Amino acid sequence: MSSNDTHPILSDHDRASFLIGLAKLTRETGVAIGGCGCCGSPYLFALNQDELDERAGYGSGFVDSVAWISPDDAYDWKHYAGSIVHPQKLL
Repeated sequence: MSSNDTHPILSDHDRASFLIGLAKLTRETGVAIGGCGCCGSPYLFALNQDELDERAGYGSGFVDSVAWISPDDAYDWKHYAGSIVHPQKLL
């Protein structure tokens, strides 16, 4: 495992495992984490029932950021649904 100046770089498996756990917490609480890396990021926001669709999850959104992606957002779903990390991707 290599590292940058201050933090070890996560393996793809460790990143996926974290995002799967975070998605589980999001489904349990109805609260997602988001952010674009600018001021005020990251932030928490409440999801409506439609956004908690079982196909939804965390993936790479705009500019390879981590984002909650659900079918409720047609643009994100069309462009980023393939990046969602699901448990079966760890197998």
